[in-house]
Amino acid sequence: MTKQTGNSLSTEAHSEVCRRPVRSFRSLRWLNGGVHWISAVVLVYAFISNGETTHAMIDPVAMRGEVKLGLVVGLIFLVRFIWVQSRRSRGGRWVVGSSVRMPQSKIRRITDWGIYLGVAASVVSGLLIAHLRPGVAIIPESRGFSTSSPALDFALEAHAFISVALEWLCAFHAVYALWYWLVKRTQWGTIAGVWLEQAVSATSRMATSPLRGKNIRR
Repeated sequence: MTKQTGNSLSTEAHSEVCRRPVRSFRSLRWLNGGVHWISAVVLVYAFISNGETTHAMIDPVAMRGEVKLGLVVGLIFLVRFIWVQSRRSRGGRWVVGSSVRMPQSKIRRITDWGIYLGVAASVVSGLLIAHLRPGVAIIPESRGFSTSSPALDFALEAHAFISVALEWLCAFHAVYALWYWLVKRTQWGTIAGVWLEQAVSATSRMATSPLRGKNIRR
């Protein structure tokens, strides 16, 4: 084997090694994007096909369908949470291009955790409604209805509040992502981003300061 042949083989081997990380990153990006968008589409479908639109409170078949849908949503987000927390996912981030990457900011962490907790609370409250519904009378009212069970009424109110809060949180998540990709890379977007981060930090300090005061007094 000549020296030239050896150099050629080493160059080909080096280029093949360099290609593998690129392919691995591309596959990871597609996997993370698939996990993200599958969970997003399922959650949007759950928002549209909710108990109010399907009349689940008066239709046992629709109620069973809502239970199945809630379990599917909960399972998908559980798998997503476990995958994102693993090292193999590299944080579960996916990008449209190599130059567009959303950072692990405090706003992003709060939003992500809020969505996970909101989905979990929505699934649990929905299952509680399905458990309490049998044998309970529906009382029509001028604005909606109530039931003969105070526990079921509370579960319905809690589920409605959680669902609305989760919808607003998901809307903020989408708007923030679009704002980052389209605006934040500009000068004014950078300034607004600093102000927003400072506002979130100040809010977090104000929320935790009473708890610290209580711990000191104890």
